[in-house]
Amino acid sequence: MAAKSRQRRQPTDDASGEVKPEAPGEGRPRRRMLASEREELILVQATRYFAEFGLSAGTIELARRIGITQPLLYKYFPTKEALLIKIYDRLFPQNWSPALETLLEDETLSVRKRLTQFYQQFTETVLTYDHVRLFLFSGLTNSALNARYYSILTERIFTRVVAALRTESLGEKVDGPITDFEMELVQSLHAAVYHVAFRRWLHGLTVESDLNELIARKVDFYLDGATRSMKALHTVKPKLATAKPVTKNPAPVSPAKKAGPKRRGT
Repeated sequence: MAAKSRQRRQPTDDASGEVKPEAPGEGRPRRRMLASEREELILVQATRYFAEFGLSAGTIELARRIGITQPLLYKYFPTKEALLIKIYDRLFPQNWSPALETLLEDETLSVRKRLTQFYQQFTETVLTYDHVRLFLFSGLTNSALNARYYSILTERIFTRVVAALRTESLGEKVDGPITDFEMELVQSLHAAVYHVAFRRWLHGLTVESDLNELIARKVDFYLDGATRSMKALHTVKPKLATAKPVTKNPAPVSPAKKAGPKRRGT
């Protein structure tokens, strides 16, 4: 009697919405993922997916890549916006250590050493492929997420750098609200460091020099002018523009000039 051909098992969705891969062997039990494990899997895969394709990428393809159905995806995250917010909450506020902020306030180190060590660690641990690309995409398609990120940067980084520069430049702690000029001054260094990350993760350009050495040189270049600029902001009063005199009653033009030169033969 001819042996019955074994029918090949195709991937199917079970009641949970999971797309089951083809079993590698018979009789081997499959452990069902815990809800917390599946949520973590979705977040990890979604972070890389949106970083690669942008925030406008669809959830059908995302679910297929994860190996689940779209309804199961929405069971964990009811909307795409809810999923993106969770990704940003994980990626931006909590993915750098509070020790970085403590470093910026460490007065046993010079400001130069503080900024150099901070941005070397920040570049290595924070400015990753996912972080940089999602930051750019959020600025292009979702201003609310980008605004949240900038408020975090301002509170956790920029204000501390301003305080350190004030003390370094003026020789004493200076209280008072941060001015727009001071914020622009601090953000110029942050932008210079971010540009290195943009070259790496957006343009695909190789950073030939040692990354830590490059960051150190950028801090040096910045501080050579930043301390003088900070001191000027607090010691030199802005000059008032001199108003040019306005002639209220201009001299009348003579009729001869209005008529122009006479033509010959008339």
